[in-house]
Amino acid sequence: MSEMAVRMGKAAVDFAAGQVANPSRNWTGICLIFVRNCFNVGPVNPDAHAGYRAAKFKHGSAGTPPLGVPVWWTGGQHGHVAISTGDGNCFSSDIKRKGKIDKVPISLITRRWGMLYRGWTEDINGVRIWRPGAPSLPAVDLSNVREAASKDQFRPPGQGLHESDVIIVERALFKQGLRVAADVDGVAGKDFRKAYALWQKAVVPPPFDGIPGFQSLEKLGKRRGFRVIT
Repeated sequence: MSEMAVRMGKAAVDFAAGQVANPSRNWTGICLIFVRNCFNVGPVNPDAHAGYRAAKFKHGSAGTPPLGVPVWWTGGQHGHVAISTGDGNCFSSDIKRKGKIDKVPISLITRRWGMLYRGWTEDINGVRIWRPGAPSLPAVDLSNVREAASKDQFRPPGQGLHESDVIIVERALFKQGLRVAADVDGVAGKDFRKAYALWQKAVVPPPFDGIPGFQSLEKLGKRRGFRVIT
């Protein structure tokens, strides 16, 4: 596969995001195939264990992996690999839904499957897909945040929808001086909507209902360092 065909950074993550609602295949038990498809890289290694061992540019588990790099676990029969979104989350196969892709905290995979988190690499299957200085803005899915803002207040306490997206918006609102709750918890309940309504009043025309729209969320992202995907 030619170097020109390789997807990197935002393009690789956008491919992964597109697989959440519109998967191109069933991804059950083939995490390495999913991730190498995100980067449009050909087959070399049989599983994530082998893929991690073969990688030449390894980084440890300290800190937050940048946008658009593979993140690895060893343990179990085959290990696991996912693709980082640059904000402590990743797109992973099988973690919430068998054979499907979801955006989840990196820490959730470690807790749920009991594997050893090894960190991230700059290469996969012999192809360098990241270099220092690459852009690393995290992504927020507009439809996920809108759904959470519409439904979280009616859900059991602490059980919000799409926590990984909501947390990014919560932190941004907090940095704007708009209090969302006592803690940033990934729940877009009543406190979240009150804070977001104040942001809407500052930047867009009515309605100020606390449910993010593209224009207001994009403005918040530009101010506070995230990008919006739809």
